[in-house]
Amino acid sequence: MAGQRLGAGPLWALGGAALGVCLAGVAGQLVEPSTAPPKPKPPPLTKETVVFWDMRLWHVVGIFSLFVLSIIITLCCVFNCRVPRTRKEIEARYLQRKAAKMYTDKLETVPPLNELTEIPGDDKKRKKDSVDTVAVKVEEDEKNEAKKREDK
Repeated sequence: MAGQRLGAGPLWALGGAALGVCLAGVAGQLVEPSTAPPKPKPPPLTKETVVFWDMRLWHVVGIFSLFVLSIIITLCCVFNCRVPRTRKEIEARYLQRKAAKMYTDKLETVPPLNELTEIPGDDKKRKKDSVDTVAVKVEEDEKNEAKKREDK
C-alpha cells in the first residue's frame, strides 16, 4: 500500500480526458487528402512571356522605364536640381542670389524714366520730340559739320 496513493486514480482519469479532448481538436485540423488531381504549376515567367495586349514582358519593362526616365528628365529640366559639388560653388551661388536681390531692391527705388528726363522749370519744351524730328535734327547737324569742314 505504500506505492499507491489515496485519490490518485481520479486525477489520472481527469488528465487522460483532457488529453483526449486536445487530440480530438488536433485531429480535426488535419487536412484530408483529396482525390482531385493536383493543380498544374504556372509556366515560369521569362522575358518572352506575353503580359497583356500581345506585348512581351521586356516590352512592358522598357516602356515603363522610358516613361519614368522622361519624367525624371523633365523634372530636372524644369527645376534647377543640380547639386553644387564644392563649398566655393555654394558660396558663389549664395553671393549671386544676394546680389540679385539687392539689385532688384535698388531697381524698385529708381523713379520712372519720364520723371528722370524732365527738366524742372522748363515749361516751354513740354512737347516731346518724335523720332522723325530727331532724325531731321541729326541730318541738319551733319550737314552743318560738313559745311564747316569745307570752309576750312
